[in-house]
Amino acid sequence: MASSDATKPGVLVAYDAMAAHGQTLTLIADLVEEGFITHPPLGGEVLLFQHKNGTLGRTMTGGDGRALLSFVPRAMGVEKVTVRVVDSRRVAAPEATAWLFVWDRRRPIVIVSLPALAPPARRDFPLPGSSDQLPGPDGGAVQALMTLARRANLIYVTPKDRLKLPEVRQWTDQHRFPAGPIFPLKPSPQRLVSELETWRREGWTNIRGGIVGTAEEAKALVEKEFKAVAAPTVSSKEKWPDKTVTTTDWKEVAKQLS
Repeated sequence: MASSDATKPGVLVAYDAMAAHGQTLTLIADLVEEGFITHPPLGGEVLLFQHKNGTLGRTMTGGDGRALLSFVPRAMGVEKVTVRVVDSRRVAAPEATAWLFVWDRRRPIVIVSLPALAPPARRDFPLPGSSDQLPGPDGGAVQALMTLARRANLIYVTPKDRLKLPEVRQWTDQHRFPAGPIFPLKPSPQRLVSELETWRREGWTNIRGGIVGTAEEAKALVEKEFKAVAAPTVSSKEKWPDKTVTTTDWKEVAKQLS
């Protein structure tokens, strides 16, 4: 969409979501101004949420640039949701895509730290547009996830900024990761803890544990009485909390969390 001198270039971010069948779900999208360093929020803009070629609803961004839309999914499975700016003379932004996962609460959940899937030298993997190509995951990692996905639902977490979500999704698709929501978590010892508490409050009480790449991630899981399994890619210098399970190969990772 071409922008006039009076139109601000914006970036629209749509977040993956998960819900149980018949549970009220809140979809979230952020609209911010495009920039090199800062991304001021763009409030007062109408966003259109669409699903299966139909309209879920329209809602306006607040002062923080965030728009919320609640609805009740009626079918189990995975569906795509698109979000776009409508009727705006002030902002031009490409539409955003997110994925909605409607799951059976009885099925176990495994949390996967995406950086833990890459060898240490490649963990902070570059994104498209840099001078380096996006590297693949460690050998055996994807097969381990496929094994786990036959028995559990997967939730992926990444320290990447929310604006990088499209690139992260592209990376997981490129390497044929099993489907699962991707949630950006700011690098903070308490952020994963906060998410775990939120998921529990929402009724996701069947979390089995997770694949971790740092001692901080392991601590967050262990303190909530979940199993923390250190990926074989992690540094031997990590000081793991008690009860962390260390592994030497991806088959063992899958076995520990199956």
